[in-house]
Amino acid sequence: MMKSKSQMLAVPAQYSDIEDPDLLEKRLRETSAFSLSSFDLENDSMLFEIIYEQESFQVEIYPMDFSLPELYRCQHLFPDVDVDAIQRAQYGLAVEMEFGENPLSSYHLQLKLIHVLLPDALAIIDDSSEKILSGRWVALAAESAVPPAPRYLFTAQAVSGDEEDACVWLHTHGLKRCGRPELEVLNSTRDNYQQHYNVLETLANRLLEEEEPLSYGAPFFFAYVAAETPLVVTLIDWQEAVKLYPEDMLGGKNDRQEGHNQDTCVVFVYPSQESLDEGRFSSLSIYDDLLKDNPIFMISNEETARMRAQATERISYFFNAFGQKDNKLLVKLGLLVDEEHRKQEDDREHIWFEVLDISNGRMTAKLTQEPYYIKDLHAGYEGTYGPEDVTDWLIFTPERRISPDDVYLFTL
Repeated sequence: MMKSKSQMLAVPAQYSDIEDPDLLEKRLRETSAFSLSSFDLENDSMLFEIIYEQESFQVEIYPMDFSLPELYRCQHLFPDVDVDAIQRAQYGLAVEMEFGENPLSSYHLQLKLIHVLLPDALAIIDDSSEKILSGRWVALAAESAVPPAPRYLFTAQAVSGDEEDACVWLHTHGLKRCGRPELEVLNSTRDNYQQHYNVLETLANRLLEEEEPLSYGAPFFFAYVAAETPLVVTLIDWQEAVKLYPEDMLGGKNDRQEGHNQDTCVVFVYPSQESLDEGRFSSLSIYDDLLKDNPIFMISNEETARMRAQATERISYFFNAFGQKDNKLLVKLGLLVDEEHRKQEDDREHIWFEVLDISNGRMTAKLTQEPYYIKDLHAGYEGTYGPEDVTDWLIFTPERRISPDDVYLFTL
């Protein structure tokens, strides 16, 4: 499939930030975030090529009229002063580029590019994923050596009719720019759509890590919904999928006239080896009872490494928060599993501890759960650990929960 361009619009703190092409070009040439290879000005558009991590990217930027989209998901919190300024804004700077081989790295580059062009941007409207991002969050993400979480690449939406028993149509926005088809779940219900949503979002994250898109009809295992009950999904082109449902159903054939009719597919499952061998797929709903038991979707090694790098990079926010008495801190530590459970020499179980004390960069913490693969470690155990053991953390303030991704909240 053809990738679509990733389309974002940056809302400047003031219009003068985007009306001077010479200033924008100067910022592009002076940055160390990437290298400017070529630059051309055509009417109101600036076309240029940049080199990032030994890969070439073609970019187009141009000023355009702006109004705040009503149906986009607001991903972050905004202080009132920023909300007022965004609502008054009439112009933004559109930034379009095609992603390279690594979607997450390319997304990170687009944020870096916007931050170079508009270091004081109020917000970024990610049209490809239909998200509204905080300019404060973008600044932190752009200056980080660690890319944001893969979930930022797309949005999963749930659409329902007005009737109480109306079906729910789940679908994504943003995967097409990554060279992946958009994902859907058809004929979900208000009782079960949250479980289906979790499957859809987790599947999207996993498929983004695959080197190639999953072929339609091919099996893909990515979880156990219960002991010895694997969840094997497959993707079916929407044109084939809608034939299984009434034409006038939400998300059915009649809903495809003006959108969701290119590069999109529906998630089904193979419930047995026999069904796989015969190519007989079933609705995800056959697992509804098991999905209600909150199955654990495993995080890949790649995502675990990314989370660990971000948690370590921003651990100063975590340490500083401990000094405020009303805060409660949890830290996830990666501890070596017992030898009989190791498939590799450094296999670790990632488990949550409550922080009791922090001194000289070391944490005294109490285990909050029973480990699965470390037999001599039990809930309530207290130990001392350093940043090298950290894979994630959470700060609970009286107002909200803050993760490494949310440290922009400290700037509000």
